[in-house]
Amino acid sequence: MSLRHLTLFAIGLTSVFLFAGCRSSRANTPRAPQVSRTAMDVLIQEGDVSDMQTQQYKYRQELRAYMERDLPRRFSRYGFDVKILRQLSEHQSAEGRYLLTIHYDAYNPGSAAARYTVGFGAGAASLDLSATLQKNSAAELSWKDGCGTSGHWSRIVNKLDDNMAKKLREFFSKR
Repeated sequence: MSLRHLTLFAIGLTSVFLFAGCRSSRANTPRAPQVSRTAMDVLIQEGDVSDMQTQQYKYRQELRAYMERDLPRRFSRYGFDVKILRQLSEHQSAEGRYLLTIHYDAYNPGSAAARYTVGFGAGAASLDLSATLQKNSAAELSWKDGCGTSGHWSRIVNKLDDNMAKKLREFFSKR
């Protein structure tokens, strides 16, 4: 086989892969009908400032800021339309609008230095929270959850956000 034939073969094979890769298998599939999304306000409470040291409160504010960014995106995957509240007075208990209150019970940011140098779970971060779902000021569902990680603390928020969304999806599917 000559060099010219080999070059043409390589160009042809590359073009087949490029054109095949550009076509999406989802292009001709029918889309699922849009289901109604559950409207929900979320209030995140870090805890009582007077019970914490300045650094502890700073860590909880950092955790809250990350959860405020991440939670609406994760909940939307499960069919919830979420609005983050800063204060309870912002909630209007309109028909069909739920209030999810998340309270940080205990948070340990761990030690990044211990996680990186020692490993094996040393310096693990953990978060325990309690959540209450209300409609028209009546509690419909309450639970506690928590987890820890020897990785970056943001994994805790990701895991707990998913856990909450799954629990709420299960709750609403039974109604």
